[in-house]
Amino acid sequence: MRAEYEKSIRLAGLALVVILLAACSSQGPVVRQQGNMAAIEKIAILPFENMVALHGSNTGVRSPITGRVFVTGPVIDRGDQILTELLVSHVQRDTGFRIVPSREAAAIMDGLFQRQGQEWPQRRLIARTGQRLGADAILTGHVYRLRQRTGGGAASESPSSVAFDLYLIDCRKESVLWSAFYDYTQQALSENLGGIGNFFRRGGRWVTAEELATAAMDDIFKDFPRKQLAQSEY
Repeated sequence: MRAEYEKSIRLAGLALVVILLAACSSQGPVVRQQGNMAAIEKIAILPFENMVALHGSNTGVRSPITGRVFVTGPVIDRGDQILTELLVSHVQRDTGFRIVPSREAAAIMDGLFQRQGQEWPQRRLIARTGQRLGADAILTGHVYRLRQRTGGGAASESPSSVAFDLYLIDCRKESVLWSAFYDYTQQALSENLGGIGNFFRRGGRWVTAEELATAAMDDIFKDFPRKQLAQSEY
């Protein structure tokens, strides 16, 4: 009996270790610094582009900047605007870079596209738009999925899901200085023990699409480069 008792204690301890290791694993955004940002002072911000409106839902769509493939899905009402507002708020609050007004960005991009047609890649079109706005770099993003959960906070028939990317492009060199993407669907612990850390960080409940997007942007800007002593003009 004692041997069986000791064996059960060891097995319970092993199970606890597995859970703790799983809790340490992350399913957060993938962030990459790809260039020197020492000369960057002013940043323009483009609104998120809704790729579902362009390509439809439930299809594989390539990022126009890197070619990474995302599976599209439903985007909640004002989903692109919600992400844009989160982006602007974080850049203003967390980075120290000056933000140049970008109200004319859409008109500038449209004019450049009309003149250049398909001759310019998307990265050049965005960079030249930033130049016209007087920015050193320009932030652009695409939303591929921002699906709202169905069901309550304690149970979910269909969980929230989000997929978007972000790119900071050097307006002069037309190169990507920094990038991030997030592609995640909340899962039950029974489906993915590795997600235990995220699940309990969100209060052990099913979150809304807005909450998932907010948490993703919070995580992304933990690793966004900072510029000291700059002032926002947004």
